[in-house]
Amino acid sequence: MQFTLRLNRAQAERFEKIQQELNVKSKSDVFDYLVTFASAKRDDQETLFFSLIDRLGEMIGKRLQHVETINQLHLALTDSFIKYAVSALPDVPAQLLDAARFRGTQIYERINITAAREFQRRRKSDAYEPSALGIDEDIEGLT
Repeated sequence: MQFTLRLNRAQAERFEKIQQELNVKSKSDVFDYLVTFASAKRDDQETLFFSLIDRLGEMIGKRLQHVETINQLHLALTDSFIKYAVSALPDVPAQLLDAARFRGTQIYERINITAAREFQRRRKSDAYEPSALGIDEDIEGLT
């Protein structure tokens, strides 16, 4: 294969300087070096880019696992609390059942509103940051 290159003066001077630094006689050797060097550099950058993407994917996966663990912990605690609360409730006589349901619904709504307010307060105070949740990990260990 044969190439004809048109270079401006600055490019020609750089080409000659590279030829002198490489200590080669042939311009083909310089061209081969430049093509090989440029493609190797591009391949290295591509490999680095894909490895960074892989590491980012791993970090996101680990963070999502932490969130899932916290969710499972909350579910287990809520389940245990509800089972305890139900086991501690006295039997309600039939004539008071409608009033007890109404009162229970009101209490349930107040609990949900209180929980929502507490959640908003905690979000504003950064209580849900990883360090506050105890899920900090060694970032250097991921590199």
